[in-house]
Amino acid sequence: MSSQARSGEIENPKVGDSVVSRCGVIKVSVAADGSFPVTKLTKKRGSFNIQLYFEGKEEPDTIVFKTDDPAIPLYRLGLTAKLVKIKIVTNPV
Repeated sequence: MSSQARSGEIENPKVGDSVVSRCGVIKVSVAADGSFPVTKLTKKRGSFNIQLYFEGKEEPDTIVFKTDDPAIPLYRLGLTAKLVKIKIVTNPV
């Protein structure tokens, strides 16, 4: 299990892996239940597109996360989905 966070994107993520936005504001992890918990690392505010790339799909599934949102969006992998990359894009303010 690798808990080392990488900056901006991660390829072939496994349970326990995480990725930190390039600006260091949020971290997205891969949980054992197939969800993607988001952790705020600073008190800075921002808006982010969390892009989930799946095998066989050209376009990523995108979750918009704003640090002002009270709830973290819930997103789970389907049973047959193979996640090949997670990328965090910071939206302009």
